[in-house]
This record gives sequence, C-alpha cells and structure tokens, in this order.
Amino acid sequence: MEQGLGRTTEITDLRKVQEQLRHSQIFATLGEMLTGIANEVNNPLGSILLYSELLMANEDSPQTKEDLKVIHEEARRAARTMTNLLNYYRQEKREVCQLEINRVLNDLFHERCHTNRACDITMTFNMHSGSLPVEGDLSQLNQLFTNLIVNAEEALAKTGGGNITLTTRREGEWVQVLFSDDGPGIPPEYLQRIFYPFFTTKQAVADSGLGLSTCHNIVTTHQGLIRAENNETGGATFTVEFPLADAHERIPAREDIRKTSFLVA
Repeated sequence: MEQGLGRTTEITDLRKVQEQLRHSQIFATLGEMLTGIANEVNNPLGSILLYSELLMANEDSPQTKEDLKVIHEEARRAARTMTNLLNYYRQEKREVCQLEINRVLNDLFHERCHTNRACDITMTFNMHSGSLPVEGDLSQLNQLFTNLIVNAEEALAKTGGGNITLTTRREGEWVQVLFSDDGPGIPPEYLQRIFYPFFTTKQAVADSGLGLSTCHNIVTTHQGLIRAENNETGGATFTVEFPLADAHERIPAREDIRKTSFLVA
C-alpha cells in the first residue's frame, strides 16, 4: 500500500514539475519577444519626444502647439509602458532564504484585515497546523501575496463587499496557498489569459495590466505554480504552490523529466 502511495506521489510531483517547466518555457519565449519589441519601439519614441519638444519651443500657433503637446504626451505614455515592460522582465537579484509561509501570510493577513474593515470585506485565515518552510525572497513573496489579496478586494468592491479566505496546506512535497473570494468570479473566456502581460479588464488608464503577470513571474522564479479557477458556489480561487524547502532532492529535477515521462503516460 505504501509503495502504491509513494508512486502516486511521485507521479503527482512529476506532473507539477512538467507543468512548471511548460509555463517557464512559454513565458521565457514571450519575455524575449516582448523585450525585443520594447527596445525597438523605444528608439523611435525617443525621436518623437525630442522633436516634438523642439517644435513646441519654436511654434507660435496656439492650436499647433496644443496638437504637438498631445503628440508629446502620448509618446511619453507609450515610453512609460515600454519601460514598465522592460522592468518587468529585467532579472532582479533575489535574497533567498528559508521562510515559514504561515508567518509571512499571518503578518500580511492582519495588515489587510485592518485595511478592509471599512470596506465591508471580511478576511479569514485557515492556517495549516504544521510547519510549511519554503525557499524564497521575502520581498517578492509579500508582493505576490499582496497582489492576490488586492485582486480579490477589487473583485469584491464590485459587489459592495464580501469574504476573502486564505488557506495554507501541505500536499505531498508541496505547499499550497489558496486565495478565495465570493465575488463575481472570472469570465470563463479570461481564465486562460489573466496571467498574460498587459491583459486587464480594468478601465482605469493607470492600470498597467502587469499585476497578475507579475504574480506569475514571481511564482515561476520560485520554482512554483499558480492557477485560477471559479468556485462552484461563486467567486474565484487563486492557488499558488511551492516546493517545500527540503523537498528539492525528492522532487524529480527538470533534466530528469524526459527520462521519467512514461510515468504519466
């Protein structure tokens, strides 16, 4: 019986690593493409900004000057978008150490509970009773978890309030963190695209569409997985998974995936 259970766990871990590798390859290719586009677009944008400034400085016609100002401002907005894109894909140095997921989330939970009291949003934390150590960068994990909580808060704001539930649990050699809300949910046609850079359903011009894509990037660099799904009872759940800090030797390495792929055939 134990042998069968061990084999099932091995197959589950292998499938997760395969999914992790597939996500990494897709977004690495997308990142290279978009970074190249951003660099190419920045050059003509620089020329537009420079010459529009020169023309405005030497133009006497108020109407023409106003038109040049519009051109200049739109070019600046495009340049900011390109800068955001380059910053998003720029590799930052991480300060990796062993962290206790429950402790990281507990601090953030109390902070967001205080913020949400005036918004008719109730937060609940279902904390796993055991230790859940992971290898990670505290700053990036705080950014990841904050983004997912704020995403749930914004969904609930559309319905005038509601409930957010954070859950931590262990599944084999993996730590799972679930962010659930009882808001309007995610339109089914968006579920496969919400982690793409610049994909957003928000109307605000200031929104860059990089929030959930940044979450995906952080999770991927931590050798983890992230997915979103709608709840049967309404609302949505985002699930994040990380390998346990001491599990790397027991989870199939990426270079071994092809050798053992028959396990999941």
